[in-house]
Formats: sequence, structure tokens, C-alpha cells
Amino acid sequence: MKAWTALVLLAGCAGDHRVASTAEIVVMAPTRANAGPPGGGAPSDLVVMNLDGTERVQITHDDRLEFLPHFAPDATRVVYTKFERGTYGTPGAVTDIAVYDFTAAAETLLTHRGDAAQAAWSPDGSTIAFLVHGPSTGASELWLMDADGAHQRRVAASSGRDDDAVWGDIAWSSDDWILFVVAEQPAGPCFKVRLDKMRPDASERTKVSDGGPNCTPPGMEQSGDADPGFSADGRTIYTSRGLPQSPPGATQPPGSPLILTERKLLALSSDPWTAGKLETDLSLPSEPDCIEGVPKGSPDGTRVLVFRMCFGRGAGPAGVYLSDAAGSFRIFVADGFGPDWNPTR
Repeated sequence: MKAWTALVLLAGCAGDHRVASTAEIVVMAPTRANAGPPGGGAPSDLVVMNLDGTERVQITHDDRLEFLPHFAPDATRVVYTKFERGTYGTPGAVTDIAVYDFTAAAETLLTHRGDAAQAAWSPDGSTIAFLVHGPSTGASELWLMDADGAHQRRVAASSGRDDDAVWGDIAWSSDDWILFVVAEQPAGPCFKVRLDKMRPDASERTKVSDGGPNCTPPGMEQSGDADPGFSADGRTIYTSRGLPQSPPGATQPPGSPLILTERKLLALSSDPWTAGKLETDLSLPSEPDCIEGVPKGSPDGTRVLVFRMCFGRGAGPAGVYLSDAAGSFRIFVADGFGPDWNPTR
């Protein structure tokens, strides 16, 4: 695979130049102090690199948890959740939205709330969506802000009803839908998560998936659909479908009260924005005892990046893997979690 230089200059107006990354992907990479599994909440720094490991550049250096990075459409910035205190899944964690700018080679906090998380870019790069989880009400709120952090405004909130309790894991499609996870009945008889969508102004809210037929067994991570990603044309959604069982040989993560749930990679197509769509299991039948999540479709629509952790004899290392769009193979790419594609590559 051809090696590429790490950065290029983009000409702008009035002689302005912005630097864009030419690395193929960005990954949450474990720090030296991180002895736990990728994505388990331990500290991680962000790394840009090519799929073959060349041109690897670490862009954050503070040994905190930088979570779920997303390239801007022009690849000049990366937005992510920054844990100022605590880690993923721990009570009292303090989180804000940060941006790394390749021109300035520096990070900037865009929010200063302590409860903002899970950011996504608009298709034109002018706006960032993020979630706020209110500790007083328990509701989840969808907020928008300009790419520089200005004009922060709330556009929608969960109702708190059994079928609309908490939101999470947002993505913004190329045809201007915001996709998000909805928790159903967290204290009821059939807790699971599904996918909904709405327009950026909170109109046209529609259920996209029902999360499958399974309820969550006591003491386990949730069943249902999470970690949504989509193809570049917006016509296919990739999701991590949690099943009501734990992979044989899986252990409970350190510090977590929940048992790991087996998760399968699914594609929802051919038109992912209508009910009754076709669900295709992209998991490898020969390797069933795995957890797969945070799928991201490539800019050309032919490949998918996914976090993968398998158990049992012959299981490969946990980390980021590459698949084709049919799910017919898995190739190890890097240690880490939460990958994203450079949309300009």
C-alpha cells in the first residue's frame, strides 16, 4: 500500500492556507499506562495513520480519554469527546467537546459544561451536533453549535417516557439526517436500545430500527442497536447489534458492573431511512464469539472499519479491523478503538 505524507495545505481565500490530514484514518490509541482492553475507558490518545500503519502521527498527548474522534468533511480538524475527569461509564465523569486543528497543531475545547459528549459534523462542516446528559433530569438533549463553538443551542430532548428514556451515539448522514440511539424501558421488563433519526431542526423524527427481538438480561450490557455509522451515500446504516448472551470466555471488564454482551455487525439497507428495511448480518460465521462495534463505512463505499474483540482459541488481538462491505473478511489494522475515515481519501 502506498505511503502518504501526513499533511497537505489547502488554499483558501485571501491567501489563507489550512492544513488537512492525508492520513487514511484516526484511531483512539491506548497510552502506555493503558493496560486494559481498547475502548474500556482507560486513557487513550488520538493517532492519525494509514491502513498499513505508515505515516502514524500522535495528535494528542495528555494521557486522558479522548473518545470517538470524527474527521471534519475537509479533514482539517477532528472533533471528539474529551474526558476532563473520570472515564467512560463511571459516575461523575466530566466531559466536553474538543477539536484538534491540523493548521494550528493544537486542541481547543468548544464546550465548557462538563456534560457534553458524542459529537458529529454536519455534511458541510459548518456545524457540530452533540449530546448533553442532564444529571438533574436524567434527560438527553441534542445540541448544535457552529464549528468554532459559537451559537450553542438546544434543539431537542428525550421525553423520559419508557420508549424514549435516554439518547446516545449520534451520527450525521450526508443527506442531512441525525441518527441516534434511544434507550427503551431501562427500568422496565424489556430494556434494549434502538435507532431513531431526525432532521437537524428536530423535525421528521422517525424510528429506524427496533433493536431486534431481544430484551437485556439482568446484569448485562444492553441488547439492541448501538454505535451507528453509515455509508457515504447515506443509503446503508451500519450498527452493532447486542445479543442477550456473553461470548464464551469473555470476562467482566475491570470496574464495570455489567457483563460483556456479544455484538454483531449489521448492515441496514437498501434504503435505511424507511421502516421494514433489510437487515444483513456481516459477522463472520466461522468466528461467532466476538464483540464488534463502532462501524464506519469508507468514503468509496467498499470497506468498513470496525472495533473487534474475540474470545476463545485462535482469537486475534482486540483492536480496529478492516472489512469489505459484504463482511467477508477481517484484517487487523491497529490497537485501539473508535476509528474514523478521512473523508477526503
